[in-house]
Amino acid sequence: MSQRGICGFGILLATTLGLTLSAAAQETEETQAIEKSENTDEPEKSEAAEGWLSHFSGSMQVDFTNAYFFRGILQERDGFIAQPWGELYYSFFQSEEGPIRDFSIGAGVWSSFHTEETGASDNPKSLYETDWYPIVSLELPNGFSLTTIYYFYTSPNGAFNHVDELNLKLAWDDSETLGRFALQPWINLAVETHNTSFGPNRGEGFQMGIAPTLFEIPIEHYPVTLTAPIELGLALDDYYEDEDGNENTFGYLSFGMAASVPLAFVPECLGTWSFTVTGKGYWLSNTLQEANLGRALYPVVTGSLGLEF
Repeated sequence: MSQRGICGFGILLATTLGLTLSAAAQETEETQAIEKSENTDEPEKSEAAEGWLSHFSGSMQVDFTNAYFFRGILQERDGFIAQPWGELYYSFFQSEEGPIRDFSIGAGVWSSFHTEETGASDNPKSLYETDWYPIVSLELPNGFSLTTIYYFYTSPNGAFNHVDELNLKLAWDDSETLGRFALQPWINLAVETHNTSFGPNRGEGFQMGIAPTLFEIPIEHYPVTLTAPIELGLALDDYYEDEDGNENTFGYLSFGMAASVPLAFVPECLGTWSFTVTGKGYWLSNTLQEANLGRALYPVVTGSLGLEF
């Protein structure tokens, strides 16, 4: 090959090699750019998922008690009684200003298991009651909240016919206003819409209560909080009537003390756990006293293991 041919071949080879290397470098840069873009998207997707999950909250608890009274109406007072329940909420709207501070919807389920197989006519005989209920909650300014709950009271073991009831509950977290003298008052209107929990006719009942904090024992990691829950149940119309249709406004009064302690040894990633012991006395009206086998005053002790997340 001539000197000119060798030079021409060299130039061609160099040009081809240069174009190849340039294309490879460009492809590498594009690949790195895509990978960088994908890596950049991953935190954004992760943050979006965490933001979506942050709208969820909930609570679960199981209560162990010596007696089960539903608004003063005796259900069972013998044997072992366990009552697990859980609620899940999703917050659609949150604001630090305006007439509505939070708007949430949710749902819950509550059950009562009795070793005495109360009123059982079907299986599972130990499952006396399971309640299902949707929840709509509004948080208002100054610590007020309005919660609407529609209960479907059912009995898997056939002890009673299912009952539907609409509840409207107004509560006030007055801790910022009254500080250590806060009472945590609440009122609730209960309207039976299908069947009845007591007596021959559907009715309306009214409940109110407070749960002031008496004092706190400042134990490191395990502070004990003592409260004094008090609840009054009244009949507005046909809520506590007897078989003859007679009814007094007063239904029941419950009062007692509760001691609660956080379970700080549980890792934070598993939620906030607590244990509570509550002792109450139920003072019953004449009508509810007859349903309680002649006892006007009855003690109830409950131990609760709870979780919030």
